[in-house]
Amino acid sequence: MHQYWIPAHVRVCPLLASTILLDLERNRYFGIGMNETRALSTLALNWNEANGSAAAVEQLAPDAAIAMADALIAAGLLSRDPPGDRATFGAPPLTLSGVTSAGHELSRRAALRLAHVASFLAALAWTRRALRSRTLYSIASEVRDRKASAGSAFDEQRAVELVGIFRRLRPHTFAARDRCLFHSLALVRFMARHDVFPTWVIGVRAKPWGAHAWVQQGKLLLDANPEQVCEYTPILTV
Repeated sequence: MHQYWIPAHVRVCPLLASTILLDLERNRYFGIGMNETRALSTLALNWNEANGSAAAVEQLAPDAAIAMADALIAAGLLSRDPPGDRATFGAPPLTLSGVTSAGHELSRRAALRLAHVASFLAALAWTRRALRSRTLYSIASEVRDRKASAGSAFDEQRAVELVGIFRRLRPHTFAARDRCLFHSLALVRFMARHDVFPTWVIGVRAKPWGAHAWVQQGKLLLDANPEQVCEYTPILTV
């Protein structure tokens, strides 16, 4: 059997009756049925790395899977070439059970300083430019690489402080409603400027269809409460 890979810019999230795929280069979501999902999981040598939810999928017989390979390649969901970027976006599996949220259940007051305002405005400017002119793949790669190069332990108390500062500044610049991608990415960038590197998450649901972005570290939600994210399954964690 030929060797196949899921391209590095494609993330996969198997759900109950279908599978959602996020193409980070085209900034688009796609849906495929269970037969296509089983073929993709059978053929792709890097299925586990591309599978954002880590859900197990029953495989097809090799001949049946190969018969579907050309269609998957034509759709840009499969390749005969190994991905040039072998680094994955997979953070440790996230849990949405028993989570707590900063700003709701946890809070920690800190003095607002001029450096915080400067970092906040710089984070907003970077996020606006990035979302207007770059692919999600480029953005996610930068977030991943900057986090990896820092290599510092996550300081939960410092994170809660920074979330509180971000929330105090945000109402003066933009409304968070229906802007989860912008909000989560700006928060990640703001925290990174203070050497705190949480996990940026994009999750999906099938019925009704929806996508949501948030920031989390372990069981700590940093820009959401449990009710806002419990219906979503992570497809991308950085």
